[in-house]
Formats: sequence, structure tokens, C-alpha cells
Amino acid sequence: MKSALTPFVVILGLFLSLNSQAQSPKFEVNVSSFTDTLIGRVGEIDRDVIGNLFVADFGEKVWKISPLGEVEVFTNTMYGSSGNALDAQGNLFQAQYYGNTIVKVNRYTREVSEVAHKGLVGPVGLAFLNNELYVCNCNNNTIAKVEKTGEVTQVASGPLFNCPNGLIAGRDGNLYVVNYRNPNIVKVDAAGTATLFAKLPATSGGHITELKGNFFVTSFFDHKIFKVSGDGKVTHFAGTGVAGVKNGKGLESQFINPNGIVATNGSLFVNDKIPGPGGQGWRTVIRRISFPDFSAVISRALASGGLKQVETVYKAYKESSFFKNDRTEGEMNFLAYGQLTSGQHDIAIGLFKLNADSYPESFNTWDSLAEGYLTKGDKKNARKYYKKSLELNPQNTNAAEKLKELQ
Repeated sequence: MKSALTPFVVILGLFLSLNSQAQSPKFEVNVSSFTDTLIGRVGEIDRDVIGNLFVADFGEKVWKISPLGEVEVFTNTMYGSSGNALDAQGNLFQAQYYGNTIVKVNRYTREVSEVAHKGLVGPVGLAFLNNELYVCNCNNNTIAKVEKTGEVTQVASGPLFNCPNGLIAGRDGNLYVVNYRNPNIVKVDAAGTATLFAKLPATSGGHITELKGNFFVTSFFDHKIFKVSGDGKVTHFAGTGVAGVKNGKGLESQFINPNGIVATNGSLFVNDKIPGPGGQGWRTVIRRISFPDFSAVISRALASGGLKQVETVYKAYKESSFFKNDRTEGEMNFLAYGQLTSGQHDIAIGLFKLNADSYPESFNTWDSLAEGYLTKGDKKNARKYYKKSLELNPQNTNAAEKLKELQ
């Protein structure tokens, strides 16, 4: 005999199931080991245009690691290989902490030549800004510029610095510096003025990289990775704070003295300093922090539920703690143009509009929305949004020319 409660239980189960499916999707980052354990310690990591990593071991070596994880020794002639940076031609510039020098390693011949030595005191982080090389002097708390002649001139100093270690050139034309012995992130402008940009909820920093409009910073002594938005808001991003090599979800993963960090091919790469067997020597492993593929996320949402599902998923993505400050303008624009060229005008316009509403300060999002309407044949809305784009950027010649044609 069937229970009288059976229909109610079935209906309740169906309701809970549908309600669960209707909940906003969750987005996670994932940590995995990218290489086997290597013999060495941890310096900075940089990458070339195709995604090869150049990893300093704070000793004699710099490893070159392919996008597939294949490891080779790029050079083994260093003396405390710490910070590094690649120039526009792909040559490696390497700071030697113990040697108080900066050297250049030719990308083809791997010939090593000295670039600078006078005025360097424990050099670590390197960065190019407007084709000029800058360096962190850890041992005298200064930021310096390396002239083409090899002369080293001081750019910034002061009490905000405490063993400046990590260095990056921001898209805004400023330098951003991470200290090793305190959690300050310091902004240095073109005049050399140093101001506190952010402070990590930690005891130390490490190195710094940039991805989708956000900075990502290692904390060496706290075994954590932090995300810092363009306006200085700090989010704990990965690592429990307990030393270990544990892969998995970002906040459940573990790192040991993470130091170097770089963004390439949509992922972050970090090196860990690991005690050797029996406490003898040091080892390192390169870890990869993978992100959800934004384009794939939006494409799947579009395929499963159209624009309405895209709006739900996009909102959830933007409201998630990890990704709410990500700059996704370019990716969304690319997806929208793909729909436009395939004749899906209404879908393209929907994506363009979602992008423009998210980035209302961008003249390009409104220009693209106008182009979507123009392609559909809606000249009224095309004029409206070309005008808006031109108001935001009077130098937008495309919008000006289109408006003339539409008069």
C-alpha cells in the first residue's frame, strides 16, 4: 500500500532539485603541481610571449619550462639568481643577489654579459617600464633605474620599503613594489613618489604579477597567495596558511614559502621552497593555479539557456569573491563579435549590452554595441550608442565617421 505522503515527498524532492539547479553556479580556482620536484630554491618567475617560464633558483640556475611542463637549465652561471625580467626581444635580465650585479642572458646564444653592478645592494625584483629597467635593492630599501650605460640611479626610497622584493610595471604607468620583510605593497609614480597602495593581512610579501586587471601577490612566510584589485582591495586567494604541498581548490590548497609568481596563458604559476630529504638542501616545485575559462563559461550558458542564462551566470561570476574584479571586457566583446559575424544579431546585441552595462566608462563597449545595432539595420540605436561612445572618447574616429554616414 502506498503511503499518503509519497506524492508530497516526490513533489518536495522535485522542488528541492529544481531549486538547487536554479542556484547561482559556483566558480573555483584549482591548484596543481606543474613540474616534478627540482633541486634548488625560489627566486622570481617571468615568461616570454609564448608562455615559456624562466624560473630563478636563488642559486646558480635559471630553469626554462615550456608550456607543457618540460624543464631545462637555461643557465647555471648565476650567483644568487633572484629577480628576472625579459625585454621586448626576449633576452633575460637576471639579478644576482649575492653578486650585487644584473646580467643579460642572450635568448639565442645564452651568452651572459654584465649590465650593471655599481649601486646595486642585494638586487631582487626587476621590471621593464617604457623599455627602461628598474630594480629593487633589498639591502638598502631603494628602487633604482638601470640606465643603458650601466649606471644605476635611485628612483625611490623611504620608510615604506623594507627589503623591496617583488616589482611590476602597472598598466597605469606606475611601479608596484612588494616588500619581503613586511606586508606593504607600495606604488611608485613617475616622479619617484612612494605611497602605500595596499597592505596584505600577513607578515610578509614576495613577488607580484597581474592578470585581468588584478594583482596577485605571494606571501613568503605566511604560505598564502593574495589577490589585490586595481583600487587596492585585498582578497585571500589561495593557500590555507599551513605549510605544505597540497593541491585542490584554492583556499584548501597548501604552499610552502611561495615566492615567485607570474601570469601566462590564463593561469598563475608559483614556486614553493621545500626542505630536502632529511632536511638536507632545498627543493622546489612549480605550482599552477587554474581559473575557470570565462569564454567557455559564457558559451556553455548561452548554449544551455540563451541570453537569460548568460545573464544569470555572468552575474554570479561577477559577484563571486574570486572574480568580481576581473576585467572581462575584451573576452565578452570577442564572444559577441563571434555571434555577430555568424548572423546572430540579437544574441550579439545582448552580449554587447551586457558588456557595456558592466563597463560603462569604456568607449569601446558602446562603440561595439552601436556596431551590433548597425549590422542589424537599427540605425536609430546605432546613432544613439555611437554618440555615447564619442562622448566618452572624442578621439574615437570610427564613431565619428559612422555618425557622418548615418546622418
